[in-house]
Amino acid sequence: MKTKNILLVIVTVIACSCKKEDIKVKADGKIAGIGEFSNTPPKTFDPLLMAEKIDAYMNGKVAGYGYTIMHEGKPYFLNQGGGGWARHRVDAPNIARHNYQARQGIANAAKFVTALATITLLEKYGLSLNEKIYPYLPTNWKPSDEFKQLTFGRLLEHRTGLINYGRRLADYKKTVEGAVNTVIFEDGCRVYDDVNYGLAVVLLPYLRAKKGTVTEYNTLKALESQPLELEESLVYRLLGHIKMNVFKPAGFPYFNMMDYTPWSNSSYLTAYECNLGYSTIDGSTPGVIKDERMIAGARGLYISASEFTQLQYAATQYKIVSKEGYEAMRTQLLGFDGAVMGAHGRYTWKKGSGEKFETMIYDFGKTQVAVFANSMHSQISDDPSILSKAFDESWK
Repeated sequence: MKTKNILLVIVTVIACSCKKEDIKVKADGKIAGIGEFSNTPPKTFDPLLMAEKIDAYMNGKVAGYGYTIMHEGKPYFLNQGGGGWARHRVDAPNIARHNYQARQGIANAAKFVTALATITLLEKYGLSLNEKIYPYLPTNWKPSDEFKQLTFGRLLEHRTGLINYGRRLADYKKTVEGAVNTVIFEDGCRVYDDVNYGLAVVLLPYLRAKKGTVTEYNTLKALESQPLELEESLVYRLLGHIKMNVFKPAGFPYFNMMDYTPWSNSSYLTAYECNLGYSTIDGSTPGVIKDERMIAGARGLYISASEFTQLQYAATQYKIVSKEGYEAMRTQLLGFDGAVMGAHGRYTWKKGSGEKFETMIYDFGKTQVAVFANSMHSQISDDPSILSKAFDESWK
């Protein structure tokens, strides 16, 4: 019998050290949201106050930064939503300020997109996260017995024990066919590794082809004797799936241009035109950028903070995956790194760090936040409490 009282249950999630995390959810399985645990009169979240706190923390700490606070579907920021330089004077003549619209690499925060891309494909074909992954490999690969036990859910939760040999197709083949870390594999510990999401470049195109048309599947099989051509085709197919089934439903009119290499709304950009990552705060050394299409499942993506929060918001409105799919992402930390129990509920976060970029994204329930920096000199991607504290202190 239902009552008006909130019935709390405990959902056990194994964390990276096999430590258990208690996640409070409603009896119907919904994640507790804004204000669920408060017995005091309701307060109002002030996104501009949080913007002040983000600016106060980030300003002067990095070469450049941009951010957006998406609250109830509306973007908020102060001034230009950022500061510093997206392209420093050392990379003249094309220099640019960093702000909420400035695109940059976001490192492994792109795994959030990979999780969406995986779940939307599983849902399309009526499959669950318990679907085994081994049937969706090149036919000339010979997966180990341990690999044959892995599911899409375990892969997205980083509970595999797979060994990372590198980022190319030949490396993934070695991972699939080789031994695993038996402790992680048998205990189901959550241990973060790029290889788990990097395999999306193989699994998702093969899943789509095998469940799609015979012609598409035969096309892939015909390339299996030519590994380099197969690799190129798989990357192209993964990006095509992400563009059509993640970026397009998120409402981007230029979805077909969005990529894991520098791009504009109408063309691709060279290193002389795009925004860059820096090893110094003052930009005294030239910036760098990489084309990360080959590892699109694990990291990369060139995007602005404004665009990313639009993507996050679309996901929370179930425009990309179903309600059940997105709730699974938040409860099981698929495409997220961790969760914080804050004053207004459970907040989920994903960080990105590497290649001179650091990023942090948060889902606070009715509020989504993205903070992107193009040098690795702040703690924004290392300390989740910076943004969770800023959020909790922005209620009046």
